[in-house]
Amino acid sequence: MRQILDIKQVINYYRQAVFHVLRVQRNVVAPGSKYFGAKTPPAYGLLIPLCGRANMHFDKVLYEMEPGKIFHFTPNMQLDKEVIGQEYWDYIVIQYHREDNIPLLQYADSHYESDISFTPHLYDLLLQIYMQCSIPGQFTNQKAQALLANIWVEILPKNLDTDNEKSRLLIQEAIKFIDLHYTKNLTIPAIAENYGLGCKQFTYLFRKFKGISPNQYIISLRIQRAQELLYRHQYSIAEVSHCVGYTDPYYFSRLFKKRTGQTPGACKKSVPLRTCHEL
Repeated sequence: MRQILDIKQVINYYRQAVFHVLRVQRNVVAPGSKYFGAKTPPAYGLLIPLCGRANMHFDKVLYEMEPGKIFHFTPNMQLDKEVIGQEYWDYIVIQYHREDNIPLLQYADSHYESDISFTPHLYDLLLQIYMQCSIPGQFTNQKAQALLANIWVEILPKNLDTDNEKSRLLIQEAIKFIDLHYTKNLTIPAIAENYGLGCKQFTYLFRKFKGISPNQYIISLRIQRAQELLYRHQYSIAEVSHCVGYTDPYYFSRLFKKRTGQTPGACKKSVPLRTCHEL
């Protein structure tokens, strides 16, 4: 079964345990990718998502992976994974060898997950440990341990309730902004910058509080508005495309069909033309 551990307990274990970092790697996997029947490396490991979402099965136990969580696996576990959603699945893996024979943590020899405080600074620290440890001839366990110490400090929850409320209010404001301006040329990096966040952090918070990515939310608003305009029969498809924020009618038509199952033209024809005396 899926194990969920308190992150404070996990960090306390790694601060006491005797272990050596073997390798730090970063993987970026395309949307829709699937890998079945694989094995985890012949080492213990921590997996920390940076962006995107994926379903991973460790020994047939499902873990739903996304930023804001950390996952643990043990050597040579049966591994199945599938990237879900439209974003690339980007994550860091820290492989290590444990020297203590008697584990100081329950489930130290099993898979588990923990919730973490995922911040822009944590993202930078994870990239730093990856880059430092991937330079040929520069990697040392001592250096990796020092970088991990900084990561543990950043991961620990700090005023979690207050931070969550601030983040929730920020995303509420962002949603209001999108609702007012979705027909314009919006980009996620520009919206994120308006609220003092990086693109990845903004996307993570938006999905956390809204349930979908900001890009998918914008698309849903545009397609809904496009349907309303097409039902009126007074606008061409090119005009509707422009009205909802798409400069390319062909791209709009493909997106519309993907979302609704029919072309804009078919949608337009499906609604009877009203006469002038109808309300």
